Amino acid sequence: MKLLLSTILVLLVASTPFVRAADMNERIRDAIKIVDKRQGSDNPIPAEVLQNAKGVAICTIIKGGIGLGGQGGEGIVVIRHYGPTAAVWRAPSAFNISGASLGLQLGFTSISYIIVLNTDRAISQFMNEGKFKWDATATGTAGDDTAIQSESTRDLERRDVLVYRESGGLYGGATFGGSTIQVKSEVNQDEYGEHTHVRDILEGNVQVPARAQRLYDLLDGKR
Repeated sequence: MKLLLSTILVLLVASTPFVRAADMNERIRDAIKIVDKRQGSDNPIPAEVLQNAKGVAICTIIKGGIGLGGQGGEGIVVIRHYGPTAAVWRAPSAFNISGASLGLQLGFTSISYIIVLNTDRAISQFMNEGKFKWDATATGTAGDDTAIQSESTRDLERRDVLVYRESGGLYGGATFGGSTIQVKSEVNQDEYGEHTHVRDILEGNVQVPARAQRLYDLLDGKR
């Protein structure tokens, strides 16, 4: 019975709009909603943190199961390029995330995340085609995520990755430890062209979608 219920929950999670193959337009629209809600709340991401970020990944993840559960979701990542006169955001790249979720679980929950990428090492995890393991140890945030909530803004900016949850505080990269991230090449190619690779997008070799401007404005602190 337990196996049957777990299977049903996995199917329910798989059938939700958060883990289906959304196109770039839907992903951008969802990212705008997530950032707008967070920055309009009583606990926004500090302006200094976003101003100094090298990139930001935005995603929604569904967790579900009984006992040993699973999680899956999708999102986009955008990289900021610092030019000689100004910093500009490059076009978004699509990714999905999946993995096991430990602990007693019954049913499923949906949580949105904003992941601030502060270093080239953090950005590099999104630069390769295919799947890769989220490396919490490499980002220096393995361990107790909640321990970083009392750090100063300057200390936070030294961390490779900062994770802000939809209705919670600040977390480190260990939140996603053991998860697998997959660049969604088909979504990117539908948006930018058949032979487009993730490096083309994040290195600024494709045109930025005009409909992403609202997202960039929010990340730049414009309400």
